Parts: sequence; structure tokens; C-alpha cells
Amino acid sequence: MRPCSHAAGISIFPSSPIPIGLFCPRHSIRATNHEDNIMKLGIAQVTGAPESEQDMIPWVRSAMDGLPDADLVVLPELALCGYDNPAKIRRMALANGGPTVVKLAGLAREKRQALALGYAERDMDGLHNALLVIDADGRTLANYHKTHLWSGYEAALFCPGKGLATFRLAGLRFGMVICYDLDFPETARTLALAGMDCLLCVSATSSGYDVVPRHIVPARAYENGCFVAFANRGDTDGAVPCIGQSRIVGPDGSIIAALETDGAAFLMGEISRQRLNDWRQNHAYLADRRSTLYK
Repeated sequence: MRPCSHAAGISIFPSSPIPIGLFCPRHSIRATNHEDNIMKLGIAQVTGAPESEQDMIPWVRSAMDGLPDADLVVLPELALCGYDNPAKIRRMALANGGPTVVKLAGLAREKRQALALGYAERDMDGLHNALLVIDADGRTLANYHKTHLWSGYEAALFCPGKGLATFRLAGLRFGMVICYDLDFPETARTLALAGMDCLLCVSATSSGYDVVPRHIVPARAYENGCFVAFANRGDTDGAVPCIGQSRIVGPDGSIIAALETDGAAFLMGEISRQRLNDWRQNHAYLADRRSTLYK
């Protein structure tokens, strides 16, 4: 099966020691393109999850420690609770703006790094599969709830999100999706029409779905003329083993940096406004659309 999450927040439409081994990568990859005005984007392809709410901050700190030069650190879908244990997901759900989220904001501020991570959120409507983004000053930029829920498992556990979301960071506009959301071209295209420069996808893509990182991720980048950062879980055991293969893809669909396997690993690549402009100058896909034919 293949996992996901949902959406809320900025809508564009109406302690015990932590096992650091969770983050010890078999390999760490960094890619550079030496362009001006770049953002260094880091992905922590994690396995497992904290065992308690008290463990969350040191666990996230361990991930950020592995990407000290990244401007933005991204952790996958349901990073703070894991994907395949409903009881644990319910127990580890956080309130947006609650004490642990405040501590995460403090950690981002301390490390001077923006942070994006998947977590289970609980509010008055119920349980959400959420993606939270905090900037290096500790301000919440966006909080998205997954809009497309995968299978009966997610539909029984989470409430679907009610809108799409974007945020701005370092002069770039980011769109937000969680796993199964990526399978719907309309989602990425709607975000692109709203000015998206980079699609941020956190995921728990599992065995049998290699087509997602290898083909769907580059396709979403190419057809929308944007970067795509795909942060997947790397769990190799449990009820839902994931395939990893996290990657950062350019607007021409080419790979900027990629992990080819599952397991715990770090990845970093650089994205820039200049690279976007160079590609879009001669590939005006959005402007060339004939939307009247697509009804």
C-alpha cells in the first residue's frame, strides 16, 4: 500500500535519550550548482519515529544536526509519529500552536534553519495528517492538511483537508502536498497557477510504488516548470516498509540530488530563482495553456 496526509492553515483557496542511529545515514549526498541567490534544501530521509512527545524535540534536533548547512530541513510524512500504527498516531497527535510546536519553533530559531515536517495534528474537527513549516525566526509559515487520503486506512483515521496551501521563503513560493496528493496532476497545476516555484512533497511511499519518485516526481516538475522536493520515509520494516528514494528535481525534470534506496540518509541540493527563470524563458507551459479546451 502507499501512504499520505492532509491540509489547513494558509489557504490559497476557500527526556529519554533518542536513538541517534535513526538518523545515521548509510550515505549522505550533497549537490551544488554554483548559482547566485540559491537556497540549500536538505532532506532527512528518516526511519522510525519518536516514542513519546517528550522525545520529539531531541529527535528532530538529531535530524537537523545531520544537515547543518541547509537553509530548509524537510522531514517526511508523519515524521513525528510514524505511519503504520493508528494507536500511536492518535497518542502522538499535537495541537498546532501547542507546547511541542512552540518548542519546534524555538529549535528552528536556535539552529537558524527553516523546518518542514509531517505530523499528526488534532483539533476540534478531529485528526489530521499535517505538514508544518516554520522559518528560521521561529514563525509558522504554513500548516497543511492532506487533501487526498489513501485507502480505507487513512480515511478511517484522518479528516481530509479542505484547501491547498503555499508559503514564501527566501524569495521563492512553495506549494505543499503529502504523498497521495502528488498523484493528482490537478493539485500541482493549481499550485503552479498560484505562482508556485517549488513543490514540497512529504511522503510515506511504500514498496511497489517506485514509479512515484522515478517518474511522477520528475513529471510534476517538468509539466509545471518548478522544482520538486520529495521527502520520503525510509522505513525498512513494520507494517508499511517504505522505499525511500528521496530526491530534489529541477524544472526541466532533471535530478539535482537523489537517494536511490531506502533506509536512513541525508540529502542536500540547491535550488535558485535563476535556474527557474532560465528554464521558464523558453518553456512557457502555463502561458501556453488553452484552458477553454479543458472543460
